[in-house]
Amino acid sequence: MKKLSLTVIAVFFLVCSIGVQAQTTQAQLNQHELGKQFLGTWQANAGKDTIEVWDCQQYGEAFITNVSHVTKGQKTPIYINNVGIDTRDGKVKGYALWPNGSYTTWIAVFTSQNKFSGDLVDNFNPEKVWGKFEMVFTNPKESIWTQFDPNGVKTSELKFIKVK
Repeated sequence: MKKLSLTVIAVFFLVCSIGVQAQTTQAQLNQHELGKQFLGTWQANAGKDTIEVWDCQQYGEAFITNVSHVTKGQKTPIYINNVGIDTRDGKVKGYALWPNGSYTTWIAVFTSQNKFSGDLVDNFNPEKVWGKFEMVFTNPKESIWTQFDPNGVKTSELKFIKVK
């Protein structure tokens, strides 16, 4: 009986340890590969007579996105988004450079194959969040960009279509 009890206890611990390993082991998402979903030219209706255009190109292992508005045929640059992956923490980090020389920084990560979520932060400081965002790729040619305030309340949303 003592042998049977020890065997049952050993099997119990074995099953529990396998279950715990299965729950804690997750495949790391390849942030760089998933970031390639942004490549190309994307357009969204941004308001009356205005189209927002994102032209994303690869720059070595980084990405650069030129963002502009086209209003009644007139193209106006809005910002350039420079994006890299921090190998120290696996996060995607970027800064938007505006034509007047100011900039905005953000930190994000793909949380799934098609969902990119992040925080707009003060000078790359993750403790000073002033907004949040997410981009969900509904399919290879469509995505939805949603912006939130620091409390998670939606402030804007754009549906993008990949045009090339």
